[in-house]
Amino acid sequence: MALCEMCAKDEKLVLADVDGAELNVCPNCAKYGTIKKKMGTFTSASNFKQKGFSSNKEKIEFCIVTDFSKKIRLSRERRDMTQEDFAKFLNEKESIVAKWESGSLKPRLDIARGLERKLDIKLVEKDEIKQFEGNKSKVSNEFTLGDFIKVRKRR
Repeated sequence: MALCEMCAKDEKLVLADVDGAELNVCPNCAKYGTIKKKMGTFTSASNFKQKGFSSNKEKIEFCIVTDFSKKIRLSRERRDMTQEDFAKFLNEKESIVAKWESGSLKPRLDIARGLERKLDIKLVEKDEIKQFEGNKSKVSNEFTLGDFIKVRKRR
């Protein structure tokens, strides 16, 4: 089973259009939108075990190279383009390209892969991380929704 994107129930999902967004929802939440198609069940752990993969072994992840900004800027300069022309070439906003070149914003992995194809440069590299057995919770330095919510106590 998979988790519903609206209520997080572990049930069979259907693809539904809810207020203009395509979501994988349970049949109970599908009443809030229009059903597009029924989804097959996918359990990642069982499929890995069936195919001989183990989720407790090393998992290969990808990350952006550290000198991505320099590579993007050099690629633009090699083409003798301004940032405005380069942004149009990449179908991106000029401000985004400027932030990439300054290093203040990293492109997402899917965008970096597209940039690799268009610019013929290497921006994504493999990063091997060992997964440990058991469910150990990770402590994150990022804010979560719970950090912003104040819960009022009833008297």
